[in-house]
Amino acid sequence: MFFKVLSAMVLAAVLCGVTAPQVSSDMVYAGSPLESIARVCVTPEQVARFLHNNVVFQDDLSLFGQADYWQAPEELLVRRRGDCEDYALLARDLLSRQGVEAFVFSLYGEGGYAHTVCVFVEGGRYSVMNQDRLVRLRAGSLKELADWLYPRWRWGAVAERQGHRGRAIRVIHRWELER
Repeated sequence: MFFKVLSAMVLAAVLCGVTAPQVSSDMVYAGSPLESIARVCVTPEQVARFLHNNVVFQDDLSLFGQADYWQAPEELLVRRRGDCEDYALLARDLLSRQGVEAFVFSLYGEGGYAHTVCVFVEGGRYSVMNQDRLVRLRAGSLKELADWLYPRWRWGAVAERQGHRGRAIRVIHRWELER
């Protein structure tokens, strides 16, 4: 068991682009591959590097034969293929494990525009993990962040995964914020 966990830790370190961790007794309890990755990908930069090096973008229709399918982070780690919400869910999970306030944010606009990112808070300001790209936007509001992502957005939602679908837990409408 110890060597299996240690090899998962070393692999995670390599995948995150950081030096392999020192051997310690707490590695025996590292748990899942997701936990191992979270132990060594401790900064937003390392999470972005992990996503860039290990996940390939592929839309849900070609991957699952349906228009929308939200993979659990563990599923994405196995398939190593997914679309924007899959990246966002894994990034949110990894950042949250580091104590970073992070959430999944979906944005919708004209012409059927839909995109999902991981938003995280540093110093009270919003930054973005957009698939494997880290943008320290430091936006003062979700409206400012949404305007930067897609200037013609109509509405957005803080979302969570429910089964294999997304579920809005907080909806914002552009017109409400422009009053």
